[in-house]
Amino acid sequence: MNYLSVLVVAVAVTLLYLIARVIYLAFFHPLAKYPGPFLSKFTCARASYYAWRGDIHIDIWRCHEKYGDYMRYGPNQLYVNTPKGLRDVYGPTTSNKFLKSSHYEVMTHQAANTFTHRGGKEHLRRRRIMAQAVSTKAQLEYEPRLVGHIQKFCNAVFKGEPMNMAKWCNYLAFDSMTDVVFGAQYNLLGDEKFRYVPEMIEKSNVRISSLVQFPGLTWLRLDKHLFQEAIYARNRFLKFVFRLLSDRRALSHGTARGVFENPSISLDVYSRLQDARDPVTGEGFGHDEIASESTTLIVAGSDTSACATASILFYLANNPHAYARVAEEVRAVRSSRPGHLAAADLAGCKYLRACIDEALRMSPPVGTGLMREVAAPGGLVVDGHVVPMGCEVGVGTYAIHHSTRAFEDPFVYRPERWLAPDESAHARACFVPFSAGIRSCLGKGLAYTEVTLTIGHLLWLGDFKLVADAELAAVGRGSRKLGVDGRHREGEYQLYDHIAGQKNGPWLQFTRRAEVQ
Repeated sequence: MNYLSVLVVAVAVTLLYLIARVIYLAFFHPLAKYPGPFLSKFTCARASYYAWRGDIHIDIWRCHEKYGDYMRYGPNQLYVNTPKGLRDVYGPTTSNKFLKSSHYEVMTHQAANTFTHRGGKEHLRRRRIMAQAVSTKAQLEYEPRLVGHIQKFCNAVFKGEPMNMAKWCNYLAFDSMTDVVFGAQYNLLGDEKFRYVPEMIEKSNVRISSLVQFPGLTWLRLDKHLFQEAIYARNRFLKFVFRLLSDRRALSHGTARGVFENPSISLDVYSRLQDARDPVTGEGFGHDEIASESTTLIVAGSDTSACATASILFYLANNPHAYARVAEEVRAVRSSRPGHLAAADLAGCKYLRACIDEALRMSPPVGTGLMREVAAPGGLVVDGHVVPMGCEVGVGTYAIHHSTRAFEDPFVYRPERWLAPDESAHARACFVPFSAGIRSCLGKGLAYTEVTLTIGHLLWLGDFKLVADAELAAVGRGSRKLGVDGRHREGEYQLYDHIAGQKNGPWLQFTRRAEVQ
């Protein structure tokens, strides 16, 4: 047989395989009976495209509106949009029967971490160790660090100039998290030198979010050609991280340099992880594991906190009734500390918490569902539907947060929904801005503390409002001019989902209250 004949046979076999594959996916796959976008039957490329655009959370919601509560979003992926489905996938009694999607492995760099690890005993071991570094006691000890950065933030914004809060919330969150995690003092709030870092993280995440949806893009390194700017940003960020870790390790051996020249590290996450041991196995983390966990924590933590803070500022500035009520509540608080508030002082501010939760519902920092692979032999029942072993199932956070089954008037910012006992109980069951179950965000408490203290101090010290310039005041709002179905609501803060939400605005102006000047 000559080479031409071999080539013909190879092409014929390949075509037959592809035809058989298409027929199987369209008609015989276990998920073939579920409706969804046509291309999603055969490839995850469509999902990757919307991830690249940052619209994937909205696309999932639109697909549910069109196809119903059970929607096939990839050849092996089923999205469910019901409260019962949410409990079945992420609930505490069933989530151990799932693995995290294998797609998340594309996020692993050098060493796996709690976020990228798929599950099982190893994942539980990691969570037990990580929990010691973000425990309630630890968070209380981190609080003075957070307050210090929040005071710098307030000093910056109360200068009275119009400010893009997306950027300033990034600076605050990054300064706070690098201090809490590493004891580092980067001072983005006061110095431009390192302000490029949050931007590099955001640009790098564009590629990662696309790969999470469609890991096949790494075939023949297609991603290198498609995401050149993102790869440049990633490399620049990794260079920053390498220097950070190098300096932090040097500090552990008694050498202070760089951002650690005036360190305060006795209570940071890094030092806690060095000493932490799993209470079950007695094992601790190695150097690479500590580096991976710590780096992931500053990226995920700063992204989430910045996104949440900017969202709340947007909704309060655009909803005068909510602003007036929460301002009155906060200003009635008596400070237990000279010159600033403590988290304990704000613990009784129920309307403030309702405003925060309503912003997280309307604009969740991570709007896309975190997919789970069924690991139980024989499959699992999700809201009455049997999902076979090996298939992936998930609930889109943005989609369930805007489902009329879960929330009345889902596109209306109404903090009062969290205060009515009957409505609040139902809402809580469908509220998952930090995911749920055994893989929920370990830093949830820390994020709430930072956001509560930030909004509390801003309202305690002064007032804020949208800038007078109509064009700048509209930044962050939905508009039909954006050209995306689902981004037209002016009262909704627009996030672009690239692993975590990316944002712009709101543009605000701050003034100090005469009583506290």
